Amino acid sequence: MKKFKSTVKSRVCYIVVIIAAIICLALIEKNIRGFYLGIFLLFGINAIICLGVTITNGYANIFSLGFGGIMLVSAYVSSLFTLPIEYKSSFLKLPEWLEIAQLPFPLALLLGATAAVLVSITLVLPAFRLKGHYFILASIGINIVMANLAVNSRSFTQGPFGIRNIPFTTNVWWVYGILFLTVLFMWRFTHSKFGRAVITLGKDQTLASTMGIDIVRYKIYAFVIGGFIVGLAGPLWVHYIGSMHPHVFDLVFVFQIIAMLVIGSFGTISGAILGAGIITMFTHLARPVQEGFKIFSFQVPPLIGLIQILMAIMIILVLIYKPEGLLGKKEITGQSLQSLWLKTRGKKDEA
Repeated sequence: MKKFKSTVKSRVCYIVVIIAAIICLALIEKNIRGFYLGIFLLFGINAIICLGVTITNGYANIFSLGFGGIMLVSAYVSSLFTLPIEYKSSFLKLPEWLEIAQLPFPLALLLGATAAVLVSITLVLPAFRLKGHYFILASIGINIVMANLAVNSRSFTQGPFGIRNIPFTTNVWWVYGILFLTVLFMWRFTHSKFGRAVITLGKDQTLASTMGIDIVRYKIYAFVIGGFIVGLAGPLWVHYIGSMHPHVFDLVFVFQIIAMLVIGSFGTISGAILGAGIITMFTHLARPVQEGFKIFSFQVPPLIGLIQILMAIMIILVLIYKPEGLLGKKEITGQSLQSLWLKTRGKKDEA
């Protein structure tokens, strides 16, 4: 009976939190505009990317840097299915069926993520024969291959000029709805038999093999799931920005995502979201400093690359003092927050 009451109480708390989150999102969408709304949306998109990369790079311990190319594919595919027909007929040379195709955003989103998974698996399967830094170099090749294909496929992408007039469909509800579903999925994933097998594989492949886990098959499964989640972020990003070009998800972008995971944590849901929040806010709030500013009568010139330098320093400090990230292997849960609150309250009462 006591356990039943505890379960009911925890579920009621979760429902209250979800309702409060929905109210907050409605207030944010109604009252926040421009720069700060952009930071809020990009934080949600980056958090989705980090969660997808956590499955491959964190749980399965497959250190892949090819997610920039995966996002590039999903962003282009979803854009081609949502671009206005007039724009496609005027600026692109597409097959007739694709030129007249005008799909709703949810369907284009799923098509983009599916295409990203298919392409990434095709390119990564041969690379699974490689190990260590050889695999990392091969995964970087995915970004380069996809970017070069986009540059040279002018009839589909307009090459280096990119495509414009992409509908501005992404909003607070799309980003944070997908983020919520991703967090929910990953929470269930880590507590499932399949998820525990992937995590065991990431910790010790020899142990996983002796337990009967098919190493290659589970690696592919992890890459498919992680690639699909990352592939969802591509359409969200491009339908927020409204334009696309081949080098938008370059190695600088990949470096920023890895920085988010290093700072937050490579192996936890909470760490991925925390790291995404820290780096997203830092890069956008520090941008005016990088572009130059004025102190009294003294004009500070533009400091190109300052954000990357400061980010690298931040990563070095975290690696020295918190090698496993700010959260380590700990997850932020309702129970942990409640215990922290009670501990803080107890200290105040003692004082």
